[in-house]
Amino acid sequence: MEELANRLQKYFPALQLGIDLAELRGYHYHTGVVFAAFTPSVGREIARGGRYDNIGAAFGRARPATGFSADLKQLANLVKTKDAELKHEIIFAPYADDSDLAEAIRDLRAQGLAVIQQLPGQTGDAGQMGCTLILVQESQCWVIKALN
Repeated sequence: MEELANRLQKYFPALQLGIDLAELRGYHYHTGVVFAAFTPSVGREIARGGRYDNIGAAFGRARPATGFSADLKQLANLVKTKDAELKHEIIFAPYADDSDLAEAIRDLRAQGLAVIQQLPGQTGDAGQMGCTLILVQESQCWVIKALN
């Protein structure tokens, strides 16, 4: 838990993090940490999820995963749709324990762009994940390139 909390604080310094060691939702497929997301304007969680490893083994592709569920109507009510601009690009970010990469991802998401970051040990490339752009490191800076 300490490692997870430290990593979250490193990559998301403004994140308010609370840990509830008594959380017992009882989803039997979770194999690790479970989480819930809250926002001050809503009196209950807006999303929940957790870690489940080896999902998809029955389909020939056992892999680590994290998933969540959310009420889309509730989330849509939180977004200011009059200022929202539809963006169709999806950016792939490689897995790396790199604070500059984390900052670049955070900035892109703050701009409303979709960024999918690779998990450690994950197989499959950016194209298989439906990405159209990729973050690459050039001269110690992370830049967006077209996926070729």
